[in-house]
Amino acid sequence: MTTFATTADDRLELRDMRPEEHEQWVALGRRGFLEARRPSPTGFDVRRRALAGHRRRVAVDGAGRVVSTFRSYGVDLPVPGSSAAGEAISSVVVAPTHRRRGLLTRQMTADLTQARDRGDVLAVLIASEAPIYGRFGFGAATEGCRWTLDARGARFRTDPVREGVVDLELVEDADLLDAVAPLHDRLAAASPGATPRDDLWWRTRLGVEDDDSGDDPLLQRPAVLARGAAGEVVGALSYRAVETSEGRRTSTRAEVLELMADGPAATTALWRFLAELDLVVAATAGDRSPHEPLEHLLVDPRAAVQTERDDFHWVRLLDVPSALAARRYALPGSVVLEVVDDLGLAGGRWRLVADADGAGRAEPTDAEPDVVLPVAVLGAAYLGQVPLAGHVAAGRVDERTPGAARRLGAMLWDPSTGVLARTWF
Repeated sequence: MTTFATTADDRLELRDMRPEEHEQWVALGRRGFLEARRPSPTGFDVRRRALAGHRRRVAVDGAGRVVSTFRSYGVDLPVPGSSAAGEAISSVVVAPTHRRRGLLTRQMTADLTQARDRGDVLAVLIASEAPIYGRFGFGAATEGCRWTLDARGARFRTDPVREGVVDLELVEDADLLDAVAPLHDRLAAASPGATPRDDLWWRTRLGVEDDDSGDDPLLQRPAVLARGAAGEVVGALSYRAVETSEGRRTSTRAEVLELMADGPAATTALWRFLAELDLVVAATAGDRSPHEPLEHLLVDPRAAVQTERDDFHWVRLLDVPSALAARRYALPGSVVLEVVDDLGLAGGRWRLVADADGAGRAEPTDAEPDVVLPVAVLGAAYLGQVPLAGHVAAGRVDERTPGAARRLGAMLWDPSTGVLARTWF
């Protein structure tokens, strides 16, 4: 706990949140993110249960009002070929009345230092405003986009349902509860950056329990289960219809809420189901990976269009050698890295060696560096989803040995095939 003055008459206390401050904490978060609905007793209760065990911190003014919130919790983050122990950061809000007083800087710096001391090798967050987190050493490490499929123009290369490879079952979204969690966990393990979803997350997402998020609990959200030849669940889909009409011509769009598929047959079957719905002219899905194979499933790939492509997860490395050793590498090679960290948490010089089997290790060295780069740039390339080449072209990487940056980028590159939508914390 720390107490400090930001003005002559305003002393602020930074500390862990107390149980009786939960409703203030939730209310400030909703206000900070401009949520339209006022919190209800149901919403307060669901948030209390959802955040049990998380580290919640506050800044409190002299009158006992919560003027800043901060949350973090442990996460076993999937990385290429493995996983890494880290922390997820969320619910970062400073009241408009208390901006530019150093609250975020104090909370973030303290949290990152404690995470490193606990043994977390990285931190991950989703940035509502991109300029904020680069100064703390975070780099944009995954991307999300919106896919729009022209239902009337889509012709798929295969028909897994007619071929007997996949069977589709019509259900309601609440019926997915028992089936989707194991499917998600299996797919998440191979999706760098995917974050965990517990039972309460699924219950609120699927409408089994109202989390006061703003969605109408009576809204119809049809769902589909995809099963393989042996009856195993290989995919799941839920969606809602967004209808517009002019005269008597209806133009309905199917808006995807969840689409998970294990393999190309299940992926084709579920997207094809959406395209063949009566009255539907387009299907859209947000927060998807830009590497999703949708366009390659089509005879005419132009029937699938990416829009709204932007950054999603941001990664901050806290223990560079442990983080580099935790993941697998696409190519064997050796590069001496010098990592610059203005916060003094994770800087240093290491020789990264990747073996032919994909295993890597980072050893301290006094050798001259081949590549010098900020910790934020290494964090951006760490999950293998964002190429290092763009940072090199922008002059953010100092290449001391010709070809070393290209070699490092090739070693790190390992894009997800987009089996999962990106998950919000």
